[in-house]
Amino acid sequence: MYDGSAGFDLPDAIRLGRSLSEADYLWYEEPIREFSISAYQRLAETVDVPLLVAETSDGAHMNAADFIRSGAATFGVRAGTTLRGGITGAMRTAHLADAYRLRAEVHGSDIPNHHLCMAISNTTYYESLVTSVNVVRERHVDAQGLVHAPVGPGIALPLDFDYGDELLPYVEQPY
Repeated sequence: MYDGSAGFDLPDAIRLGRSLSEADYLWYEEPIREFSISAYQRLAETVDVPLLVAETSDGAHMNAADFIRSGAATFGVRAGTTLRGGITGAMRTAHLADAYRLRAEVHGSDIPNHHLCMAISNTTYYESLVTSVNVVRERHVDAQGLVHAPVGPGIALPLDFDYGDELLPYVEQPY
């Protein structure tokens, strides 16, 4: 997979997309800013590498529908609680993609997104945020690269803080 992080204009996105097609990449994600669905439509018509789109675009599931309808989402769309309108918006995005037999790949390194991975059937990969040159595996991702279902009930408090004894029953438990 290749995530362009909106770093290209359309001509450069096409050029790179052709190379990714030749290299048999699984998907090409967000190579250009997601303001122009017609630009993504043109990209989809020009490259063979499947496109994963609608990660940072406004409009949550409503906007994802436009990407899908235009033919620009040739692999699928991003789903995540942070950028897709919370749990409800992410679920709507996932169900919409599923109706078109597309993927809804989860984006976001927080507890609600770990739950989301378990709640939708058309996700296959979890995007873990890498914030430094030294890649450190998130504690929710095991040595085989899998995200496990939370073991406690509900959406827990993050493990990283000292809450005090009275809140310990509500803190996430490692898998």
